[in-house]
Amino acid sequence: MPTDTLPRSTPPESYERSGQFQRWGGLLLLLGVVWLVFELTSRDSFVGFDFVQRSADVPSQSFTATHLVVRAASDSITLEHAKDDQVTVAAVRHGFGWDTDTALASLNAIDVQIDQQGDTLQVEVRRSGLAGLAGRSPFVDLRISVPTETVLDVQTVSGSLHASGLQASGSLSTVSGAITLDDIGGDLTVGTTSGDVQISRARAGLHVETVSGDVRLAEADGALRAHTISGDLDLQSLRDVQIDLETTSGDVQASGALAGQISTISGDVQLRLPDASDLKLIITTVSGDLSSDLDLREAQRARRSLSGSLGAGEEALTISTTSGDVVVDGE
Repeated sequence: MPTDTLPRSTPPESYERSGQFQRWGGLLLLLGVVWLVFELTSRDSFVGFDFVQRSADVPSQSFTATHLVVRAASDSITLEHAKDDQVTVAAVRHGFGWDTDTALASLNAIDVQIDQQGDTLQVEVRRSGLAGLAGRSPFVDLRISVPTETVLDVQTVSGSLHASGLQASGSLSTVSGAITLDDIGGDLTVGTTSGDVQISRARAGLHVETVSGDVRLAEADGALRAHTISGDLDLQSLRDVQIDLETTSGDVQASGALAGQISTISGDVQLRLPDASDLKLIITTVSGDLSSDLDLREAQRARRSLSGSLGAGEEALTISTTSGDVVVDGE
């Protein structure tokens, strides 16, 4: 007697395993592409094989200017104090490739343009559309000597910025790049997005703003303003500094002689003050904890507030947090 044979159904588990294999395969493919891009754009090698590098100097040039504008991307910028009243620009271009021809093509895809209009000198690193397609991106080491009282407007994207010995005003800013400053003075505004700022020996007025970047400062006097979003502030060895510090979700650590105000939303504050301070201290928090080992005169202590004076109380220091803890101790 003939019988009909029904097709055998595939168990649901097989479909699930097939889907899992496809998902894992797609993930591995994506990871492979990411790894390949990383290797191709790395600065040193691809799977153990070195890139060919070619470099070329840009002849040094000097100008008389009171304003300096710099625009760069993925480059290294160094600013230093000029020994005379001339702005001096020097640079080295670097190109990379699989062989000499591609390295030279990469080198020729980047250039330094210098233009002066009146008292303003503009320095710009320009790239052609093919720059970096053959591996590691070309870049420029840019070194500029800056006279005293020059007004600066320096911007870079994915590049580093170093400055030493400056006596200038204006602004220094990076996106996805670090800023390092040493022995600086003047009314400078320093800003980064996704980059850290490290400063040593700062004088006069300094204003620092970061988004997703930390600020570390050692040895400073004068006025200091620092505002961060998702960045910590670490300020050490302050000398008679008038501060204005504000963070959204970053912590504040500071030591030395200071006065002014500190404000955080969800960041903690930890201070170490000299025993010889002359401060009127006012601390408040909405939901954070307070702690202090200071011997305050006319102290008023509560769960969410603390006030009192150190020494003659000639200067004022106000600290306020929303949900951050506050610890203020003596050095």
